[in-house]
Amino acid sequence: MKLHRARPEESGELSAFASAIFIEYYTRINGAASATYMAEKFLSEKSICQLMSDGAIFTILCDDDGNYIGFSEYIEENDGSLFLSKLYVTSTERGKGYGRILFDDCLDYAKERNLKRIYLTVNKHNTPSYEMYLHLGFKVIDAIVTDIGGGFVMDDYIMEYRLR
Repeated sequence: MKLHRARPEESGELSAFASAIFIEYYTRINGAASATYMAEKFLSEKSICQLMSDGAIFTILCDDDGNYIGFSEYIEENDGSLFLSKLYVTSTERGKGYGRILFDDCLDYAKERNLKRIYLTVNKHNTPSYEMYLHLGFKVIDAIVTDIGGGFVMDDYIMEYRLR
């Protein structure tokens, strides 16, 4: 396995990979229209480039042949927090510990920066991810419904992992 920070020139390939994972996964939870809308809004090449420009870190996990098998995206905030925005693994590789590898990379970054917490949002109906985050040590601290346009909302738990 190889883990590396995505470079801007990889944003097109990362966008295609990330969108495919997202649509496959979230179609079951929110329906195809919502999953497609969200992928186009949050995982387009333009969105990824903008996020990188704003300081977001995308980490890509590849197999030994260089094929993408997962990715994460996180960004440090001014209050000493790290927002873990995305953590996805391809359907064929889920349950093999790759989510943990991506989370450990995020955790290492937070520790290096002496941050106080990592937080994320997870869809209330995304039971597998919710349970994984609980297993990693996250706790639910709130719930939120966010209008994302196009007639769609994100209905999420806010979860937190305390570092200090």
